[in-house]
Amino acid sequence: ALLREPTVIPYDDLDAAAKAVDGETAAFIVEPIQGEGGVRIPGDGYLAGLREICDANGALLVLDEVQTGIGRTGRMLALEHEGVVPDIVTLGKGLGGGFPVAAFLTTESVAETVNLGDHGTTFGGNLLACAAANAVLGVIEEEQLVERAAALGARLLEHLQAFAATREEAVDDVRGRGLLVGLVLHDAEEASSIPDRALARGVLVNVTAGRVVRFFPALNIHEEDLWPAVDTVLSLLAK
Repeated sequence: ALLREPTVIPYDDLDAAAKAVDGETAAFIVEPIQGEGGVRIPGDGYLAGLREICDANGALLVLDEVQTGIGRTGRMLALEHEGVVPDIVTLGKGLGGGFPVAAFLTTESVAETVNLGDHGTTFGGNLLACAAANAVLGVIEEEQLVERAAALGARLLEHLQAFAATREEAVDDVRGRGLLVGLVLHDAEEASSIPDRALARGVLVNVTAGRVVRFFPALNIHEEDLWPAVDTVLSLLAK
């Protein structure tokens, strides 16, 4: 049978979640930090509150860590910032280091409900993709890239905050964790012009949620590449 249309509620709103989740709810799917939503970090206790709501109604808690997982936020998984244990975690992007691969993790109780052949994909379990993912995880551990993302990300956040203090009329907020940082501009039209203008100067950057310039560098980026790229983007806002 086809699933019914999912219910979409505001992010970081436990009251809305409590009203939306009931005994008929199969699962609550959420990003621990919103990526395309504008690098939005929920308030303390949000994920823990969702865990309680799901438990009370027999619903699964599914965390989408496709963007935030594999060291991006300064922890291997972003859920570690709050210590919440979901029923399912989805992974992708950083897992392959540029190679197409994705994965999902489950608790033992969820895994026991999935029999051979129940959940599969045409190219799932591809040996080359899995080898690439294993190699990526090895490099992350050997080069301590999770710890590096936390330390370098803190400096990036501080750098952007210092810039924002000089352009209060243009910048509404700076937010992020690890090497996932958003510069929230006041003017959506100005924000929309940033990607093309930056690309013309050799820098790839994108805008999410209309006016959030998102900084999403490789975990192993050299600092001599990072800071000139960041300052190139900021120079577009300097006038």
